[in-house]
Amino acid sequence: MDAFKVPRESMRYINQMLLRELSAIVGEECWGVVGGEGTGSVILLHIGARTLRRRPVKNPHLSDLVRRYDSAYSLRIMCPWRIDSPSEVVSGSHMPNANDGPMVRGLESICGQNITSVICSGPAFDLTIRLKNQHALVIHCASIDWDYDTCYSFGAPAGYYRVALEGKVSFQANE
Repeated sequence: MDAFKVPRESMRYINQMLLRELSAIVGEECWGVVGGEGTGSVILLHIGARTLRRRPVKNPHLSDLVRRYDSAYSLRIMCPWRIDSPSEVVSGSHMPNANDGPMVRGLESICGQNITSVICSGPAFDLTIRLKNQHALVIHCASIDWDYDTCYSFGAPAGYYRVALEGKVSFQANE
């Protein structure tokens, strides 16, 4: 069912489901981060329990863990994002994505960290994910000269949530 054509009550229910699922990642480890050369500023986080894949992914640019395991939760970010420490901007989608550059170094700073809190702000469903090392991943649901209308997608055990511009949320259950 297309989320943009469902009744308002159903949309409210989907929004509540998303918030509940996002709160479930508190305490979980962000053990895999994919980003850098070849992905532009789009990044993918692997969070929570690991499940051995039937066949490892063959991409040699991925870490061994990401090639061999799938995660309970995933977060693909396709909108402006930033990683902050308590005193500075560590990394952001606006930075060059060279594998030896500041964007990738910032992504490395959140890999292996446990999530201590998740704040989802309405009406656009912007996210702030705080990590044990005091860094925060800040996600702004916006589009500035980007070809995406999806801001982020969040994979959870029940299915996938898609957060689009202007706070439009849809859900597709796993089969």
